Formats: sequence, structure tokens, C-alpha cells
Amino acid sequence: QKTAYEIYQCDWSSDVCSSDLPNLRQAALAALALVLGLALYLGLERGVTPRVDLSSSLDARIPFLPWTWAVYIAYFPFVVLAAAYADEARFRRFAWQAGAAFALAMLCFMLWPEILTRPPVAEIDNAFLRQRIARLWWLDAPANGFPSLHVALTCLACGLPAARVLRRAAVPVALLIVASTLTLKQHTLADVAGGLALAGLMVAAAVWRRGARRAVRSAGAAA
Repeated sequence: QKTAYEIYQCDWSSDVCSSDLPNLRQAALAALALVLGLALYLGLERGVTPRVDLSSSLDARIPFLPWTWAVYIAYFPFVVLAAAYADEARFRRFAWQAGAAFALAMLCFMLWPEILTRPPVAEIDNAFLRQRIARLWWLDAPANGFPSLHVALTCLACGLPAARVLRRAAVPVALLIVASTLTLKQHTLADVAGGLALAGLMVAAAVWRRGARRAVRSAGAAA
């Protein structure tokens, strides 16, 4: 049970949530950032020539599952909803982490534009999925592959919800989204590993930043 001080301070870390209302401002900012980031991402993709092949024999063993298209695109509402249920501190942290991850990934995309062979769209039996995937692959060429921003930002978004129960619920959803990047042949295992490493780097940066701030505060108090 919360104390009056915890309720006043909106500290939601110890239970489900002190309010069921999402933060629509944060959701809108996350949606806008996704749209702007996607525009930059697609613009760069059309300005590079793919030349690096990171696929392996293990990638060839992963089945192509067209129905996971729905899981793959769930990434976008997943990030927006996670932002909506974040407290202000978590949202600010995610904002700079996502921005830094995006900048590093764009640099990698310019240095190592990727070649990725995808299955023929004509092999997809379901007409609806065939149209959706054909449009996705036309829009999103495989050049911007390593590291996977889809994976990195999905992992970082898991830490957004203020309520612990929501963060735990986000993990299996995130795992499915990450897996869908492979089963939809959007990324290779190397891309996914790179995305996980990029997310880990951002988490490590946040830990270092928090420690540095505490050290500065402690030094100031001692002085």
C-alpha cells in the first residue's frame, strides 16, 4: 500500500499503477519521432548501394512465416503504448537513448549497407499477406540492416512503462517482435545481435550517466 508521499510524488514502481490514464503527450511525441525517424531511415536507404552480406547458414534454416508480418508491424503501437504508460523520467531517458541509438545505427547503415536475399513474394499463398509484404519490401529495402533498429528500440521500450507488471508483460511481446524480424526475413541473425548490442550499450550509458550524476551530487554535498 502506498504512502501519501508516494502518491503525491507519483512513484509507480511498486505496484500496478497509480493512474489508469495514459500520457497522450508522450504517446504523440513517440509517434511523431517514429514517423520522422522512418522518413530519415527510408531516405538513407535509397541513397546507398548494398554491398555487405551478413547472412549465414543459420539464417537459411529460419523458416519464412508470412503471418508474422502482423507481429512485426506491432512494433509501432508497442513503442507508442509503452511511451504512454511511462513516467516522465523514464520517457526522458528513453528519448535520449533512442536518439543516440538511431544516430549510431544510421552511421552503421552508411558504412555497411547490407545485401539481403528475400523469398519470392509470389510464394505467399494468402493474398492479403502477399500484398502487405510486397508493399513492405518495396518500401523497406534491406540496405539498412545492421544493427537492427527494430530490435534495439523494441528492447529499450520494454523499460518504459512505469508499472512493474506492465514492464514484465512487455517482455514476451518484445521477444515476439524481435523474432518476427527473422521469420519475416527483414533481418539476419547478425543484425539482431547488433540490435541487442546497441540496446545494451544504451542501457550501459544510462547506468554510467546515473552514476556520474550521483558522484557529482555527492561531491557537491561533501563540499
